[in-house]
Amino acid sequence: MQKVNADKISVKMFGEFSLTINGNTLEGLKGHTKRVWLLIQYLLANRFHEVPLNSLIAVLWSDRECGDPVNALKNLVYRARVLLRDLSGGRDFPYILFTNDTYAWNNKYPCTIDTEKFTAYWKMGENRTASPKIRLENYKKAIDLYKGEFLPKSSYNKWVISVSSEYSDLYRHCVAKACGLLIGMRRFDDMIPVCETALSYAPLEISFHKLLIYACVSAGRRNKALECYNRATVLFYKELGVDMSDTLRPLYHRFLSHSASMETDLSAIKNDLREDSLAGGAFFCDYDVFKSIYRIQARLVLRTGQPIFVILFTLIGTNGKQPPAETEKNAAAKLKAAILVSLRKGDIVTAYSSTQFIAMLPLINYENTCAVTERILKKFRFDYRKGDVKILTKVAPLG
Repeated sequence: MQKVNADKISVKMFGEFSLTINGNTLEGLKGHTKRVWLLIQYLLANRFHEVPLNSLIAVLWSDRECGDPVNALKNLVYRARVLLRDLSGGRDFPYILFTNDTYAWNNKYPCTIDTEKFTAYWKMGENRTASPKIRLENYKKAIDLYKGEFLPKSSYNKWVISVSSEYSDLYRHCVAKACGLLIGMRRFDDMIPVCETALSYAPLEISFHKLLIYACVSAGRRNKALECYNRATVLFYKELGVDMSDTLRPLYHRFLSHSASMETDLSAIKNDLREDSLAGGAFFCDYDVFKSIYRIQARLVLRTGQPIFVILFTLIGTNGKQPPAETEKNAAAKLKAAILVSLRKGDIVTAYSSTQFIAMLPLINYENTCAVTERILKKFRFDYRKGDVKILTKVAPLG
């Protein structure tokens, strides 16, 4: 048990569930205590209501039949009371009440729950009579309280799934409203971390990607905007097999054209175009960007005759078929990393599909290209020790 400075009940339901009583914190849902935890979680989540005995039985044993549910529930409540007594330092307080065939949490004791505070801040953010600054502060307080899904380790239970969905929707609403207020205040730099944090909890929420790209462009951070655009298109293709470039590209260019102002200082323009000096390895880009670079290089080859080679890497299962989704995801990430770290800064790489990568290597001959290819494969085999996939390669001159 972890000691904290508190003489009241404190509960966290977003992300990892934890319960603190009189300075003692208990967390970590596992083993035979799972149903005890579920009982406590349900009573806390519904602490302003009396829960009928039959309703509580239906919640706690929704996953299987129970031979003697009434006695099983009594035993469960006893175990919960023992756990709460030990957590409170041996004080035998009646945290769980039973009256008229109903169970309820005893609100006699001071109790703060992150979900309740979250809802309160959201409601204050919705108050249109308050100033935009006050509304923004409340939305941001709500956003900061959200540390992940509602009771994720109890998500096998139907009531948790339903409530979790409601809080996820509220969180998205708070993020959208906060970003709208920040846009109105032209505080685009402050908007970026809000969007990035939101994407850490909902990486496939397309509206968050759009808001982040808009914030980066509007803040004058166009390189970061392009990185965000590329990352989003790769993510959606890898996770869902969906090409989002047609959705995001027009948006990116529209934001860019609207935010661009006349700039006559060449050094300022060069600074905007300059890549991060700490960036190492090959340049990874969106497939559409890669196509543009390919066409430019093809013209240069015709004019200069300088050699440029292209390598296609294809990841397949050892049986010659596409590997399972989790295997594919892990192996593809290792392959991408091996390619990027093994190539030069002037080399260009893109994802052609969730299992294929293309690398373009300027100023190199065929023999050296083959040597580079073998080096990449050796790096991949070192980083990915499982023998459930293999990499096929093809090398050809650009043309």
